[in-house]
Amino acid sequence: MTPAIFLEDCVNLWRLPHIQLAPEVIFTFLGFQVTNTLLCTWISIIALILAFYYGSRRKDMIPRGWQNFMEWIVEILRGLVESVSGKENGRKFFPLVASFFFFILVSNLLDIIPGVDSIGGIEPGLLPKGAQPAIVLWGDASNAIVPWIRPATTDLNLTIAMALISIITAQAFGFYKLGFTGHMGKYINLRALSKFSMQGFIEFFVGLLEIISEISRIISLAFRLFGNIIAGSIVLAIFAFLLPAVANIIFIPFELFVAGVQAFVFSLLTLIYLQLAVTGHDEHHEEGHGHEEVAGQAAAH
Repeated sequence: MTPAIFLEDCVNLWRLPHIQLAPEVIFTFLGFQVTNTLLCTWISIIALILAFYYGSRRKDMIPRGWQNFMEWIVEILRGLVESVSGKENGRKFFPLVASFFFFILVSNLLDIIPGVDSIGGIEPGLLPKGAQPAIVLWGDASNAIVPWIRPATTDLNLTIAMALISIITAQAFGFYKLGFTGHMGKYINLRALSKFSMQGFIEFFVGLLEIISEISRIISLAFRLFGNIIAGSIVLAIFAFLLPAVANIIFIPFELFVAGVQAFVFSLLTLIYLQLAVTGHDEHHEEGHGHEEVAGQAAAH
């Protein structure tokens, strides 16, 4: 067998995985379509419930083992939140920020578990002509698998929903803390417009730009998380096909790092947006620049 023929046979043994951005429907229950990302969402929630149940059931005065590990993570997160927002606001912001962090982290980490994105049903429409369904697919039929489990954060619907929750909650805190007039004054500054001066007009226009900024935050939060995680999934799938050993040694540790960073960035940006929302108009320009600088540095990741 010549080297060229041998290479062709190796390539025909397995094809690059079928890549699809939209989640696939794996089954229907009472007319409700369950996708592989939704199933992964349920698995992530169950994993979190079990993790916190076993981390809090003993309540030892001197924690050890899993309880010590969970308390350590929670204390670090709470310290971060309170360092940004203070103790009073930190207690209010912590539940949402921590929930985002743990859910996104667990959802991202599921991507490195064997079977995720690689075990599933067979899509007849992807099978080549003459190929028969089998337990193990190879050759031209090897990428006809629809995975049963796919990381939840690779679903743009989920990331947009979380981004909407983040921004809407920030707006709700703003109205609660500053009142309707105080909070709306950041966006529609009629007092500045009443000055009948160039400076007043500029201040009014800057307020309108804040409205655009709030909308852009939704897009930024959603697409940053979605893009980074789905890109990582695709890289893992392709290099697992091309160079399995290299993928295990290099890319899986890298995916662990990305999973933690993306969970932290989303949570940190949510915290900053919450703090900006409860900051008064007069304080907004003083404190806001510092928070926006931190947000910009986090967004770069």
